[in-house]
Amino acid sequence: MIDDPAFSRLGFGVSGPHAGWAMPRHATEDLVHRAVGLGVTLFDTAPSYGKGEAERRLGRALRTVPRDKVFVATKAGIGPGGRRDFSAGAVEMSLRASLDRLSMDHVDLLLLHGPAPAEMSDKLIRHLEAFRERGMVRYLGVCGRGGELDAAIDTGAFQAIMAPVNSGLSDIETARLERARAAGLRVLGIEVMAGTTRRRLPRSRGDLWYWARQTRRSLLGTAPVVPVNTPQLGLKWALENGPADALVCLTTRHANLAENARLAALEARASAS
Repeated sequence: MIDDPAFSRLGFGVSGPHAGWAMPRHATEDLVHRAVGLGVTLFDTAPSYGKGEAERRLGRALRTVPRDKVFVATKAGIGPGGRRDFSAGAVEMSLRASLDRLSMDHVDLLLLHGPAPAEMSDKLIRHLEAFRERGMVRYLGVCGRGGELDAAIDTGAFQAIMAPVNSGLSDIETARLERARAAGLRVLGIEVMAGTTRRRLPRSRGDLWYWARQTRRSLLGTAPVVPVNTPQLGLKWALENGPADALVCLTTRHANLAENARLAALEARASAS
């Protein structure tokens, strides 16, 4: 079980527009600093986001923040070039490269990034446990959508899973996440606002990134069908009904970040600390 006061109810995803052309580096760093000020101290990223650019940005932004005041999660198994490799050696190389980009001596949570159940070999799990013993990671987890999460729960080797959490979840998906929590694993929800719509026209590069993603998902037929239709309603539903211990959200606007923190009841806690 993850027990850390920096594991905040609301997390900030450093990915997507924060990994490339859609957001200037300084804008990403400003949002990370604002997040910490609002009480958002859980940050999620991965080496595959912008070929490592997201990790570099997060590392730079957190250099002035005491390390024990934030909880940093990254991933392994899909490299900066998009190549999949869950061999023990490749995962270790990925972790070491992530630590270098983050300018950190450890990450709080290392998530295998969408492994097939067969890729979670005994050898890999032994190596992951060795990373913990060496202090390179504090907790281990798996990011996925289906059978790989069932396998992760059954191994007993992981302390967390990351999966979509929104009002479009099926009964099977909900039961899987509830089973994970019953087994003592923390559930990090992603794609909390998937399927919701923004009512304004694109007004910035960040808006264009969201618009392009939503258009692509609609054309491919992969956008989830959810009963709520705005990002804030999506987050509110997940906070009140979703089977997750923390919700990782992506935003490019200070106002939206502040509203998300308000919905997650983080502002009062931050101002009182």
